[in-house]
Amino acid sequence: MSEYFENKVAVVTGAASGIGLGLTEHLLSRGAKAVFMGDVKEENLTRESERLNQAYPGKAIPLLTDVTKLEQVEKLIHAAKAFDGHLDFVFNNAGMGMTLPTEQITFEIWKFIMDLNFMGVVYGTYSAIPIMRKQGFGHIVNTASGAGLVPLPYQAVYAASKSAIITMTESLQYELETEGLNFSVICPGNVRTAIFGDMAPPPDSISVDEAVDYIFQELEKKSLFIIFPGTTRILDMLYRERRSAFDVIARQMAAERRENYRTKGTYQ
Repeated sequence: MSEYFENKVAVVTGAASGIGLGLTEHLLSRGAKAVFMGDVKEENLTRESERLNQAYPGKAIPLLTDVTKLEQVEKLIHAAKAFDGHLDFVFNNAGMGMTLPTEQITFEIWKFIMDLNFMGVVYGTYSAIPIMRKQGFGHIVNTASGAGLVPLPYQAVYAASKSAIITMTESLQYELETEGLNFSVICPGNVRTAIFGDMAPPPDSISVDEAVDYIFQELEKKSLFIIFPGTTRILDMLYRERRSAFDVIARQMAAERRENYRTKGTYQ
């Protein structure tokens, strides 16, 4: 068991499903003192917290949280701090995917996705920073996406929200690392979660357990960037170092998605 997570108090948003639930389970299995589970879906939150508390009595603490509401995020963060007088980890993980043709994107969709994916992370980050600066330690972990690293066709809204998370997190690491704060940004590619809805996950997708195992390995190293799976790391490398090769892949993806929308009404 890693001492890095033992007896720590953590907050996880989007904690009742997918990667957020995986993060919560792994924190508890690694000896966390308490994990405050924030999620907007009350039924899922109740079910999963009750299940986890059977194995870790009293350590999974649910709090209904809509991350687009600052006051709800603040309530979650401050409840965790009050539990044992310290706040060790904040995982700003809540968010949703968005893959649509431009003609289907409204300004209302832009605002909704930015409020959920980006401002939800901003609220969690900036509510935790004053607490962590005062105590002189803490690790903030923000979930972005591989789509925030590289520009993917039909994902302009989603990519914009996630790239904003990446840049913000990087900036804060440089600014606050001398005060004992650590920042990490998670950039997943395809992970088998509900984000795919009724569609089959792509062949390169990995399980939540595989994803979270890798995340925790990198958190122990205090890695700023946590990028997975391997195909996402390759795309990131191509975009930065061999742009012409990346352009070929991106244009092929655009052509496939364009045809799929024309014939099937969906990007797959």
